[in-house]
Amino acid sequence: MRATYQRFPQEVQEAAARRYLTTDLTQRQVAEEFGASSWSIRTWVHQAQERSAVAKKSKRPTNAERRSTEQRSAEEKLRLLLEARALTEEQLGEFLRREGLHDGDLERWRAEALGGLGGQLHNDADRRRIAELERTALKQHKRLREAEALLELQKKVQALWGEKEDDTTED
Repeated sequence: MRATYQRFPQEVQEAAARRYLTTDLTQRQVAEEFGASSWSIRTWVHQAQERSAVAKKSKRPTNAERRSTEQRSAEEKLRLLLEARALTEEQLGEFLRREGLHDGDLERWRAEALGGLGGQLHNDADRRRIAELERTALKQHKRLREAEALLELQKKVQALWGEKEDDTTED
């Protein structure tokens, strides 16, 4: 059995490559639209990129390549908050997908920003560190009170029994 090949005009090939490179469609979806195989679309896209007739499609970051929300700088979080605020509900969904964010991320950042301006800390790591420091300070305060009590007791003993001579000196 011999496979039959359909020959597509150059304009169709360029249109298919442009469609793939300028939209979020997969090669399979573009192939179905144009009635071609996904291998043909792949070849046409590669040829178009070599000719630089069409700009290369920006590579979407994979989950491993996306930075977690905790790895983003404060400046980047603020920039993203400001951008998101100016978008409609439909645009916001696309924005969140493009940036690899969730609604909850924006809400948390907004609360952190407002808390930071109000002098409050909302970071879990900061809260844990503060709690640890408070426990340490409480232990130190308790030890200090015990040492002060021992010194007071020692002064009272010396006052009651008088000054004890040091019998460790050699004559």
